[in-house]
Amino acid sequence: MLTYFLFLKNTIIQYTYKEFLLFWFMLFKTHLLVPLFFILLFFDKISNPWIFIPVALFASILPDIDNPYSKLGKKKISRIFNFFMKHRGIIHSFSFLIVVGIFLFFYFREIFYPFVFGYSIHLILDCLTINGLRIFYPFKFKVKGFLKTGGIFENLFFVFLFLICVFLIFYRIFVVF
Repeated sequence: MLTYFLFLKNTIIQYTYKEFLLFWFMLFKTHLLVPLFFILLFFDKISNPWIFIPVALFASILPDIDNPYSKLGKKKISRIFNFFMKHRGIIHSFSFLIVVGIFLFFYFREIFYPFVFGYSIHLILDCLTINGLRIFYPFKFKVKGFLKTGGIFENLFFVFLFLICVFLIFYRIFVVF
């Protein structure tokens, strides 16, 4: 069985690959499904869905670029973030979102709203985990939740939300159009 060792302050903790992934981060699929749910719910309010949907979904997984074990963090371009930044550091904060948001607002206004929407949902979801999040990095204040990543509640939440999304897709196809 493949195992991973985590070195924390001179302590070695042994995990299986699945335990390691599930313990440390909210699942990739949940980070994509929650913004998709809200997009489907308020689809008629979106002025340009061809821009809003891909930008919001990409922004909802972007904060995990600093995590070498995430789907986005495994890409070659992410290595610079993995090397210089720790997971749930500056990139996982509303401080970073505010700075990027100001830049987008003045220079790329069309992607400002979907980016802030997707990125904010990621941060809010991470605040719900037991590991929590320092929402205004570098300040020490941390918001912690009750969800164990990959736990039964997150999986039930995912299945429930997935079924609602399927319903909303069929509703939009067969009733609205």
